[in-house]
Order: sequence, then C-alpha cells, then structure tokens
Amino acid sequence: MKPNRKLLLIAALTALISTPLHADLEAGLAAYDRGDHKEAFNQFKQAAEAGDADAYGKLAGLYLYGRGTEKDYSKAYIWFGMAEHSGDKYAEKFKMAAASSMTLEQVKHAEEIMADYIRRVEE
Repeated sequence: MKPNRKLLLIAALTALISTPLHADLEAGLAAYDRGDHKEAFNQFKQAAEAGDADAYGKLAGLYLYGRGTEKDYSKAYIWFGMAEHSGDKYAEKFKMAAASSMTLEQVKHAEEIMADYIRRVEE
C-alpha cells in the first residue's frame, strides 16, 4: 500500500472512531441547552466513560448539582478529578467543593476509584 493511502486509511479510521465520542458530547450540550438534563447526563456519561476529557467536568457538574441525576458528591469528585488530570483549570476548585460535602472515608474511596480510571485512560 502506498504511503498516501495508508495515511488516508488511518485518518478515515480515526474519524470513524472519534466521531461517536464527539457526537455524545455535542448531543449532551444540545440537551443541556434545551433543559433536558436527564438526556444531557446520559450523553455526558457515555462520552466520559469512553474517555472524552471534555465530558468529564460536565458530567461531574451534573452529579454535583443533581441535574439529570441525583446528587452524588463522590462521583462528582471522581469526575472533577478526571477533568483536573486532563488539564481543566477549574476542576480542582469544584472537586474541593464536592469534597466539602464528603467524609474523609468517602474522599479516600473516591481517590482510589479515580486512580483506577486514570490508569485505564493512560493505558
């Protein structure tokens, strides 16, 4: 196969693989904008679990404020931690806000889960 064909094939495969992640994030943003927080939650969750770093903080915010799902400070902490790890400059403050409503044991457990997620993302 010629080098140009290889590059085109790689580009096409990359586009096919990355489009669903982007679609989930975009669908989540659209749902949130129209006030459908449950759908936004579902879309952001799919994108975040698939490794879309742009979805981490958005999912965490929904957990923190209980929009589209029940409030869950531990899950908010974990996803804000993932956002922080991915370079979100605001995530640490929100992670600490979630921690302020958690016990020390809950924070420790969330840190363990977050460390496992980070390991999986970096593999």
